[in-house]
Amino acid sequence: MDALYGAALRLAWVASIPYQIVMAALHGRPAVPWRERLGRAPQLSSLPKGALWVHAVSFGEVRLAHALIAALRPRLALPILLTTTTATGRALAERWRSERSPGAADAVSALPLDLPGPIGRFLDAARPRALVLVETELWPNLMRLAPLRGVPVLVVNGRLSPRGFSRQRRARSLFAPGMAAMQLVAAQSQEDAGRFVTLGVPADRVRTTGNIKFDLPVPEAAGDPVRRRLGLRADAVVFVAGSTARAEAAPVADAFAALRAAVPDALLVIAPRHPEDVTPARRLLERPGWRVRPWSSFEDAGGTASPADPGYDVVVVDRMGVLPAIYACATVAFVGGSLVSRGGQNLLEPAAAGVPVLFGPHVDTVRFAAEALVASGGGFQVADGRALAAEVLRLAHDSAARSAAGARARDTVKRNRGALERTVALLAGALGTKPPRGAVRG
Repeated sequence: MDALYGAALRLAWVASIPYQIVMAALHGRPAVPWRERLGRAPQLSSLPKGALWVHAVSFGEVRLAHALIAALRPRLALPILLTTTTATGRALAERWRSERSPGAADAVSALPLDLPGPIGRFLDAARPRALVLVETELWPNLMRLAPLRGVPVLVVNGRLSPRGFSRQRRARSLFAPGMAAMQLVAAQSQEDAGRFVTLGVPADRVRTTGNIKFDLPVPEAAGDPVRRRLGLRADAVVFVAGSTARAEAAPVADAFAALRAAVPDALLVIAPRHPEDVTPARRLLERPGWRVRPWSSFEDAGGTASPADPGYDVVVVDRMGVLPAIYACATVAFVGGSLVSRGGQNLLEPAAAGVPVLFGPHVDTVRFAAEALVASGGGFQVADGRALAAEVLRLAHDSAARSAAGARARDTVKRNRGALERTVALLAGALGTKPPRGAVRG
């Protein structure tokens, strides 16, 4: 199994190289960090040995890592090494590092390819105190080779969707050595905890701590500055569609068309999940004759639009990191990755801002949040694009129902906070530090 996995990974890597080069050139992305992917990260030479290595795959996980690092800093006298996989995650981590944020890492690198050579080179160069994996970043060679070099592996905000769990059970022999050697798993739910145990993590090393995403900070007074920048009246109806997949742009456009027929001055803000989807979304939304502006045009101009006539019908978000603030100015929000088989994106950002949350049927990766929001009446699951349009219209017309749903969404987030504190207390204990007096133990 190991040989087959290694061969498949090498083949996939070689096959993807031309695609990655072309996509980087077409979309102005940074070049693929080949040396780092092969385990030769030059920034490790200036990083003290014994750093805490945190791996977070992409943008959302990097936000979690940022909150985790900020909470750990007062308790751990360790440098922090952060690795990511995607360009968006890397850019966010580097931005925070340049701003000297309390949650920023001391060094940022790409995750090496999960082959013995690259992983071994990286471990030997970094010699980390421990490796913390965020959510679902379970790589067989990484989990196997780190403990062999005396590097304990810990998982935080651990999550295994039914689909991911099924895949890993089929390849159980591949993951078994790493699972058995795992020092700690802080799982989001009891179901996630049980799946880790089934895959071979000793039960006494698994804890249920909750979802750290409930603890992420909400931008203070975010809605008002965004509304001023966009030139929105206080009573303007704003439909925000966040983290959308490419195939979701069409149903979002249909829902907006239905909303526009009922509320002629309603506005749409759409934030595609991936940068390469920004241009296709803009072209699609220009076809009905709607005036479309990129978010960057507001930032770069440094001014605001006019409430009398903002000069646009649709804003396409082409900058990373601004979506939480944009959600705060929404009348109603749809969170993408849920009308297609992506498993859903972060439902808690609009909920924390007190905005009713709509999402599709595909929520495997955010199931607990989806179920909690539906149960409280703060979130609404829709079957398809037609149902999305109907729900947007209902909430836009019924201000009392909309206000009640927004309040319930916010309360749902508040009730489920505490995972970050529990997780940090567990990590502090596992890494041999004493949690502060009064810390919650997992």
